[in-house]
Amino acid sequence: MSSRSSINFHDNKKDIELLWHIHAELPGTGKKRRHKADVLNRSAIILISACWEAYIEDVSVESFDFLLSQSDDPSFIPSKVKALVSRELMSQKDERKIWELAGSGWKSVLRNHKDVAQDKWITSFNTPKSKQVRALFSDLLGISDITSNWTWNDTTVETVCAELDHYISVRGDIAHRVRHEETVHKTWGKSFLAHVTKLVDRIDEALYEHLLSLGKNEPW
Repeated sequence: MSSRSSINFHDNKKDIELLWHIHAELPGTGKKRRHKADVLNRSAIILISACWEAYIEDVSVESFDFLLSQSDDPSFIPSKVKALVSRELMSQKDERKIWELAGSGWKSVLRNHKDVAQDKWITSFNTPKSKQVRALFSDLLGISDITSNWTWNDTTVETVCAELDHYISVRGDIAHRVRHEETVHKTWGKSFLAHVTKLVDRIDEALYEHLLSLGKNEPW
C-alpha cells in the first residue's frame, strides 16, 4: 500500500502530464514554437518541484501524526526525537515550559516540535534538496538517513542525491530569474519527474518499515 501523500503525488502528476500533451500539440515551427515549448518546459520543472515539496511536507506530517496516534506514552517516540524536544524545552527561558509535558501535554509539545522542524528544514529552504529531506526526517521521526535506500539499477545514493539537487537548482534559477541561462528541454522535465517518482516510492518504503518497527500497526 501507499501513503495518502504518495497517492496525492501521483494524482498531481496528471497536471504535469497535461503540459506535455499541450507541448505535443503546439502549432507552427521555428522560433515562435521553440519559445512556447521552452515556456511549457519551464512550467513543468516548477510544477514537478511543487509536487515534490508537497509530498515531502505531507508525508512527514502523515508519518508524524501516525506516530503520535500510536503513542499512549512517550516511550513509543524515538530517542533522538525526545532528545531534540528536550533541548528545545531547556533552551527556553521560561522555566514553566517544562510543565507543558504534564498529562497528555507531551503530545502538544511534540506537535510544536513538528512545526519547528518543518519550518527549519522545508519552509526556510523552499524546495527541499536531499540534505534538507535527510535532516527533516531525522529530526521529526528519528530516521538516521532517509536517503540510504535511494538507489536503483547501477546508481549510488550520492548520484541520486546530486541529480535531485541539480534539478532543484534549475527550478530555483527559473523561479528567481524567470529565465534559466540555458534552454530548458522537455527531456529535463521527463527525467526530473521520473526521478522524484522513484524517490517517492523509496521514501514511502523507508517510512513504512520505520514506523512499523516502532509498533504493531501498519502506517498505511
